[in-house]
Amino acid sequence: MSSFARDDFNKAPADRITRERVRAYVDSLIALDNSTQTTLSRLQELGEVAKVMGPERNWSFINEAASKIRARHRPVRDKANLHLTDELVDLGFHLMTSAGLSSGLEAAIAYRDGMILAFLALIPLRRRNLADLVLDRTLIRQGSEWLVAFGEDETKTHAAFEIGLPDILHAPLENYLQIHRPVLAAREGRWTRPIDGAVWVSKDGSPMTQIALYDRVRARTKDGFGVAINPHLFRDAAATTMAIADPEHVRLAAPLLGHRTFTTTERYYQQARGYEAHRAYIDAVFGDRKKI
Repeated sequence: MSSFARDDFNKAPADRITRERVRAYVDSLIALDNSTQTTLSRLQELGEVAKVMGPERNWSFINEAASKIRARHRPVRDKANLHLTDELVDLGFHLMTSAGLSSGLEAAIAYRDGMILAFLALIPLRRRNLADLVLDRTLIRQGSEWLVAFGEDETKTHAAFEIGLPDILHAPLENYLQIHRPVLAAREGRWTRPIDGAVWVSKDGSPMTQIALYDRVRARTKDGFGVAINPHLFRDAAATTMAIADPEHVRLAAPLLGHRTFTTTERYYQQARGYEAHRAYIDAVFGDRKKI
């Protein structure tokens, strides 16, 4: 976004909302791969605030910006890029295994990135919550088990979220925490700052930000699949995988994804019904003959 000059802070709040800054704001939202609906929601919120700040002013340029967004709408989550959960997990474990072929920082980064992919595939958190994983606060050891837990004020939907870490991730997590995270935590770079209990640590010895996690996920999936997959597609992958593998329980994707209701996951329920209908059709066509 365009930067503010020192004199801008002496202006009335309404004077700081300009056509140029709204355009830059929209560009920054798009650059972060926000969906059309998210971008429109942010513009709606901005418009409502602007009307309070300057009720007598003409804020039509905010509506014009929203109209342009609607006109060029392109879904941010391209299904052509979608890989199922097992593929994402396999890529994560491949990276962790490949870490054994190197050492030091290179190994630590590869193992960390593999752990991130496998973790996100099996516990498809939103990007903010993935970055907010903190030992003993949101990632909690309970004996030999691990619990991922976020309070109502820490989730997008304001619904508390608790889920146990799958057994398959226990050993990799221990290896990461005991061997590779300390290597990263000991680093000193331009952006070094205290990591405290942050689970994901950068090569500069600092907690990884949402953007850093986003970039690593896209880079590693680009290397692995030839196409970059953003973290939100891991959530689509989880629901789609359930729709294919266990259509009877597809609505369980709602609590898995942290949704308060089934409304958001209803499309996956309909998708599952489609898969079942197709299976029934194939059975009707081929009967007991071998399926092709």
